[in-house]
Amino acid sequence: MQNVISKLVHQKRQALDLTIEQLAERAGVSVSLISRIERGELANISVNKLQAIATALHLTLGDFFADDPLTGAHTLELIAYLKSLPEAQREVIAESILKILKL
Repeated sequence: MQNVISKLVHQKRQALDLTIEQLAERAGVSVSLISRIERGELANISVNKLQAIATALHLTLGDFFADDPLTGAHTLELIAYLKSLPEAQREVIAESILKILKL
C-alpha cells in the first residue's frame, strides 16, 4: 500500500505540473513530508495529512486504497470522469471507449 500511495502522489503531482514545494503549500504540509511520501517513507502519516494531500491532488482519500491495478493517475482520472456523468451518458461513453480499444 505504501508503494501505491508513493507512486500515485508522484504521478499525480507531475500530471498537474506541480513541484514538491507547490504541492506541500497547497496541502498545508511540509516539503519534507511530500518528499518522504514519494520515496516510500510514510510509516507514520496522519489521515488528516493524507486527506489534505489527496485534496490538493484532486483525488479522494479512497484513491490511495484502490485496487492496485486501478491506481494510476490517468486511470483514476478516467474513472472519476465516468463517475461524474449521468448513468445513460456514462454507458454511451464507456461503450465508445471500448469500441475504440477494440479497433
